[in-house]
Amino acid sequence: MKIVVKIPDEVVNAINNEKNPKILATVGADGAPHAIQAGSIRAPSNEMMIVGAILMKRTGKNLEAMKSDNKMASFLVLDGMKSYEVRCRVGDFVTSGPLFDTMSEKMKQVGMTVQGVWTFSPVEVFNQSASYEAGTKMA
Repeated sequence: MKIVVKIPDEVVNAINNEKNPKILATVGADGAPHAIQAGSIRAPSNEMMIVGAILMKRTGKNLEAMKSDNKMASFLVLDGMKSYEVRCRVGDFVTSGPLFDTMSEKMKQVGMTVQGVWTFSPVEVFNQSASYEAGTKMA
């Protein structure tokens, strides 16, 4: 398994800006890609990403299979004309503790119930902005 990379601060800030759209892409057991927009995507540190499982059906099944197969998920965050891709290893599904409690409280404010929190370890970070820097590896 690859060593976890540190997500650059500018990317962490974009991820944690609630106004920025964020996409999680997974792959099913049949090889079909699946992408969702998820407002619960966060980076609690430069070495971890999380997403709250709220309405995840196919995504949750995909993540379970991807974890056991050691496959990577991909996050895309948009920040104006800038965008970033973070490729991650699928970690644990947490149903208690500080990550779960913080996510639950945040989602309650918008009338949503969290079933659990998926954790992810970043492996690669790319600049995917609409510029000549698109595709540049950042970490």
